Amino acid sequence: MRRTAGIARVARMAMMLGATLSALALAMLAAGCVASHNSTTAPSPAHGAPVELNISAAATLKSVLTSVAPAFERTNGVKLVINYGASGVLMKQIEAGAPADVFLSASPVQIDALTAERIISADTTMTFAGNDLVILVAKGNPKGIHGPADLANAVKLTTGDPATAPHGTKAKEWLTGLGLWDTLLPKFVYAANAAQTDDFVARGEVDAGIGFASDAKGRSDIEVAYTVPAGQIKPVRYVAAPIEGTSQAELASQFVTYMLSPEVQSALVKAGFKAAPAK
Repeated sequence: MRRTAGIARVARMAMMLGATLSALALAMLAAGCVASHNSTTAPSPAHGAPVELNISAAATLKSVLTSVAPAFERTNGVKLVINYGASGVLMKQIEAGAPADVFLSASPVQIDALTAERIISADTTMTFAGNDLVILVAKGNPKGIHGPADLANAVKLTTGDPATAPHGTKAKEWLTGLGLWDTLLPKFVYAANAAQTDDFVARGEVDAGIGFASDAKGRSDIEVAYTVPAGQIKPVRYVAAPIEGTSQAELASQFVTYMLSPEVQSALVKAGFKAAPAK
């Protein structure tokens, strides 16, 4: 009997010890799972990763920014994330909260609108370039369009939507001043931005387009047939400004200033833009 009781006590102790060890193992496993979960959801920040600076830029600036962006990135240890489009469309995106630290607009109209909404400060805006309004035609000018009088003979014309694209706004301003807008309006096929205007002309989908002189630079499939004389429209102005409240305020301000640097101004002139006006 004593032997049987001893065996029973040993068995109970073994069971208790096993339960304790099992509980300890489960606790350790749970702790391991928590540590693993935390390391997945909250990783330590990567070291040396460049800061991103979001730029909303008029489509006409693409070739220039492609050439000058690398130098700014190297000097400042930053990665530029550039969103191109019609200035009016970009303005709407910024109003809706799209990521943007700097706005490069092809017109002061959009800058002024964002200033009125306190999304941009008037003290930080800067005119960094100009441009000429021109009639664009396919290479060789197959339709023989040489000036505004010839536009009446065109079947189809293109420019940007005056409500969103500055080159379209300027086209309307010019043709309205000449008394031609209402007559020519049925011929126009609106493009989403400057690049699409150029493509419509190059592919022969229209007889001519109205855009900026810089559009024809670097392209072998379109050319300038006519340049609108100074005084027939208000000067074309490209304006830059940092967005208020950006977490990258210092870098944004540096980038706006960079647009006035000799290297950027040289690239702009080479691409068919006009240099920034003297202060």
